[in-house]
Amino acid sequence: MADVAVVVYGATGFTGRLICNELARRKVSFAVAGRDRAKLTALAGSLGAAQPEVLVAALDDAAALEAAIARGRVVLACAGPFQRMGTPVREAALAAKRHYLDITGEVGYMLETAERDGEARARGVALVNAVGFDVVPTDAAAVLASEAAGGKPEILRIAVKFGGRPTQGTTRSALESADRGGLAYLAGRYQPEPVATDRWEAPFPEPLGARAAVSIPWGDLATAPRSTGARTVRLYMVVSSSVARAMPILGLATKALAWGPAKRLAEHLVSTLPEGPSDAERARARCAILAEATSGQKTARAWVTTGDGYDFTAQSAVECAVRASAPDFDKKGALTPTQAFGARPLLDALAVHGVRYGVD
Repeated sequence: MADVAVVVYGATGFTGRLICNELARRKVSFAVAGRDRAKLTALAGSLGAAQPEVLVAALDDAAALEAAIARGRVVLACAGPFQRMGTPVREAALAAKRHYLDITGEVGYMLETAERDGEARARGVALVNAVGFDVVPTDAAAVLASEAAGGKPEILRIAVKFGGRPTQGTTRSALESADRGGLAYLAGRYQPEPVATDRWEAPFPEPLGARAAVSIPWGDLATAPRSTGARTVRLYMVVSSSVARAMPILGLATKALAWGPAKRLAEHLVSTLPEGPSDAERARARCAILAEATSGQKTARAWVTTGDGYDFTAQSAVECAVRASAPDFDKKGALTPTQAFGARPLLDALAVHGVRYGVD
């Protein structure tokens, strides 16, 4: 029998703390978990009346990790890079027969999770990657556009306009896979390619308007084919015209990160940056998503706007965790966020935080 609704693993990181504050605000029962008792205790003490239980479990202690995760109905993993730090949590969740959610955006890790579908079904649990800004708003926009186009589009394109700046954790996750270059899902198969191989003048609704965007390896490459049935999927990042011209060169430069000393230097530089955007910076940030689906002769678009991506991640991850912890949640297997919780239900629930969406 679970003691709490949610166990937050990696709770003391930048985004983990935002998630814990949102859980406390919503008066959800939860525990904080990780390897550092002092940091966890300090975090728990900062959360006022919520007073979450502290569970100490290192990633290399499978027994302790499984026991900690078993205390909740859902584990929400917040520690990345997930290729290294998410795997032990996912495996412990399967062993404990608990639902697993995370906030990754790492395509390779997400594809590995999808391969555990049969095992998750056999154990009666759901494995849901990317319940934050990666990839809830993009996954939802992709589903809405695909439905409006008639379903299972031949081509699905998704553009993201970011607001604000990344945390140390996000940057470390990007560094982890930077030397691997870009990726696309073309005619039902994954194809490696340089970053910015494709460009799109993404027709965002006014007042944003059309924006130049270049192809990137974003998390929806792992989720959109399953969520929508699309045969070709490309993800794009909105950039300035000058950055768009420089992207191929920057893509080649990231190959140097395969060299150990270069990667270690980059990681050191990241450690000198601020942990994440300030409250004021997050309050000013706005993000926009556009999905365009083409099926036969019909093309349809859907758009979503949010505030800061990290605030959205906290709000969205908690919404998903609350839904997964409900007694009547009966989904099983490796699922995308919209497969687990629905596109419109998620966006409608997040409207209270300023999320808006529409379909053309």
